[in-house]
Amino acid sequence: MKKAIFFDLDGTLWDALNQITISWNLTMEKYHYAYRFSLEDVKSIMGLTPEETCQLLFKDKSLKEGLDIFHLLVTEEINYLSKHPGIIYENEDQVLSVLSAKYDLYVVSNSDKGYIENYLSTCNKEKYFKGHICAGDLGLAKWQNILYLKKKEKIDEVIYVGDTLKDKIESEKAHVKFIHAAYGFGKIDDDQVKINNLRELILKAEEVFDKIA
Repeated sequence: MKKAIFFDLDGTLWDALNQITISWNLTMEKYHYAYRFSLEDVKSIMGLTPEETCQLLFKDKSLKEGLDIFHLLVTEEINYLSKHPGIIYENEDQVLSVLSAKYDLYVVSNSDKGYIENYLSTCNKEKYFKGHICAGDLGLAKWQNILYLKKKEKIDEVIYVGDTLKDKIESEKAHVKFIHAAYGFGKIDDDQVKINNLRELILKAEEVFDKIA
């Protein structure tokens, strides 16, 4: 039986909140837009699709106009993050090394194209992951990307690890088990299965897979 763990990125594998906020404001200034973003603004859109982000941040623009601005932000953001990467969570390499020896690991994020690749390359994580998919690849919702990757890679059982309520909802839609990364950005009141740090995932994943069996 092929078992896999799918990871969210922001608030689960790294924290790039501060770097993204700086990059976005530099970009708005560079291209003479009036928008300015706080840490809370950026935090509020973590885990959202590009379309959802635009509806929240660019309410005075059409969706097309908002997406044009968002793609500009993302392009500049990726360049910035390549020089100023996000903060990796404690014990991440050790945990990923242990998990990748037992399960196939993937990143499934609502980010735009290039963002996951930036994390993998700048933080030297390619060796742990079998693949990745984001909202910008096929234009699908996260639950659809979970199912797409599960079918494509011929995976029997999946655990999704994410930090927000939206991650939990998307996992339920895809009928896969969910582990809440409670150390991340989001809060879930009824997080029955959670980890308070990445190290706890080693045993928690084993427990969850055992229950599936």
